[in-house]
Amino acid sequence: MGAKLQALFALQDIESQIVDIRRQLARKQRQVKAQQRKLDAKREEIEQRKADIQHTQAEFDRLDVDIKARSANIDKMREHLNSVRTNKEYATLLAQMNNEKADVTRLETRAMEVMQAVEAKKAELAEIQAAESGEIERLEELQAELEQARASFGGRLAQLEKQRELAAEQIDAETLKLFDRLSEHYEGEVLAEVERPNPRRDEFICGGCHMALRMEVANTLRSRDEIVTCKSCGRILFIDRNT
Repeated sequence: MGAKLQALFALQDIESQIVDIRRQLARKQRQVKAQQRKLDAKREEIEQRKADIQHTQAEFDRLDVDIKARSANIDKMREHLNSVRTNKEYATLLAQMNNEKADVTRLETRAMEVMQAVEAKKAELAEIQAAESGEIERLEELQAELEQARASFGGRLAQLEKQRELAAEQIDAETLKLFDRLSEHYEGEVLAEVERPNPRRDEFICGGCHMALRMEVANTLRSRDEIVTCKSCGRILFIDRNT
């Protein structure tokens, strides 16, 4: 293997370590963001539940006001019964009072149903709020893990990035540009070995994408220290002398 490929291998080794650290940090960041979204959804549900309880409570309050007003009216009619002078007037007032009593009974039944609904919704809200506390704790755990990972990897990542700069200086600008582009696309896996599936045949494939390669590619890599890329995936190829 020529000096160019050796320099690329050295750079890829460093790059792979950097990519691995960044991947781990990115995964923890995604976990934190996903948990934050989960918590936000839970909080939104809580606000919706509170609004629903307020709406139901408002219905109960309206019923309560109506019941009290009708009850007060019944008391007035009952007092008025004592002052009526004719049987007809008495019967009419009594019928009105009985109708009002029936309405009060109906309203009281509905008010009881609404109050039970309020209590049930409050119980459900308490359960959701308890679940919210669990989601908050989980978020805090993930955030702590992320900060711990950043602190743990920080020094090592800085060291690797410095090593990468030194390794990159051994590579010409055009090849380095190609390396960087491939590294971004393949997450650090820039080089691919030329493989020979059948040792009895002069058939070769790219170890990265497993697409067929011409024999000239293998011959070039065996004889010259050149940068040769796979026409299919674009990775930089290398070959074992014994292949």
